[in-house]
Amino acid sequence: MPNAGRESSSPTGSKRSAVTVALAAALLLGGAACARPQAAGAVEIDAMATKGDTVGLARLAERECKGRAAEARQTCYEDYFVTLARSDRVRVALGALASLAADHPEVARDGHGYTHVIGIRAWQPGGDVKAIFASCNGLFQSGCYHGVIQAYLMQGGAVDSARAVKLCNEIAPEDKDRWLRFQCVHGIGHGFEMAWNWDLPKALKGCDWLGTSWDRYSCYGGVFMENAVASMPGAHHHTAVRALSATTPMNDSAMARHDMAAMEHSGSPDPTKITFKMRDSVDALYPCSIVDTMYQFSCYQLQGGLILSRVQSDFAKAAAECDKAPPLGRSQCYVSLGTNASGITVQNTSRTIAFCSHGDPGYQPFCFVGAVKNYIDVTAKPTDGIAFCKAVPPGANRASCFGAVGEELTVLYSTDMSARQRECAKAGVDGEAECGRGAELGGRR
Repeated sequence: MPNAGRESSSPTGSKRSAVTVALAAALLLGGAACARPQAAGAVEIDAMATKGDTVGLARLAERECKGRAAEARQTCYEDYFVTLARSDRVRVALGALASLAADHPEVARDGHGYTHVIGIRAWQPGGDVKAIFASCNGLFQSGCYHGVIQAYLMQGGAVDSARAVKLCNEIAPEDKDRWLRFQCVHGIGHGFEMAWNWDLPKALKGCDWLGTSWDRYSCYGGVFMENAVASMPGAHHHTAVRALSATTPMNDSAMARHDMAAMEHSGSPDPTKITFKMRDSVDALYPCSIVDTMYQFSCYQLQGGLILSRVQSDFAKAAAECDKAPPLGRSQCYVSLGTNASGITVQNTSRTIAFCSHGDPGYQPFCFVGAVKNYIDVTAKPTDGIAFCKAVPPGANRASCFGAVGEELTVLYSTDMSARQRECAKAGVDGEAECGRGAELGGRR
């Protein structure tokens, strides 16, 4: 959505996991890291999937993976959803995930990563990328859409400017659905990072191929998202990280290689060829501190997650680090803290408000912007964001919160002004005007 880099790095935020070469081979050869259901289980899965019994499939996943340590259980769930997605049952897989997450907060926290897994596994060479993309939905910040684009760029041949530009113009034309367009161009950013061995500067230059500034900034967000979460131990695509960690020490140079390079794709990146250092043990504002100025706005929208990982999720300390950023970057760093606050708490309103109430009062409103946009991104329901804003204490923080809801409406309802007006009316007397300004109901902001 308009906050192009908004996906958080710890949270439902959580962008966790994708499938590795080792995992794919295990699935195909019958020896996945998580004990796969035996033949009878496969028959049971097929029967439930044919009927669309997503609740039953969720209960089966729960039964198969229970009793395992956290990481092994996460891998087991990955295997399970991969099995569903590779059977051309994307909607069924997403439905089962939603049902499972409703009863298990740890699954919800990792939900975006699981949806990435489903999307990545759903598309295979020769498949109809437009149809597969359309089979995804907005569950857990729309990770399925992003995964499909990642897989397409990784497996579909050479990544060049014509192919990248053509992709989103075909499957999500700008004049049709801006929200869907965002999912595509943001996914391209993820895909560039993976296709080019996590060479962040090169991936950003790839985004510059896109024709509009809105597309480019949405793509930049995908690039920085991929860099942030791929470099986090135990996080995004953690299966690859675990496989590499057996032989690679965790220092800065190792971190530059310690990522998703073993992704399940033909022509997978070679981790030994990754040269860009993804993190810095000294500079809390890296890589934003070293990228060209034109990319810093998007970079800082992801920086909060990296900072929080350094300070053990202490939001007061994280805000102090954001305060060291240049003014424009500082505002977006606070936005990123809000994204993570919402994600880490799994949209717990009181805790999110508490986390965003640290730091410079002049920049706190940006934290609430990030938080409420993440609320809406998770479900694509503006009413979830409005309910959050109503709980924020009156003042600048609440006003900015309602304004951010309006900004989200410009994407969810890109051509439907009456829908924007209808949703803003739900904000009530203390929020409708701010929402309307954000939604451009009175013209340009």
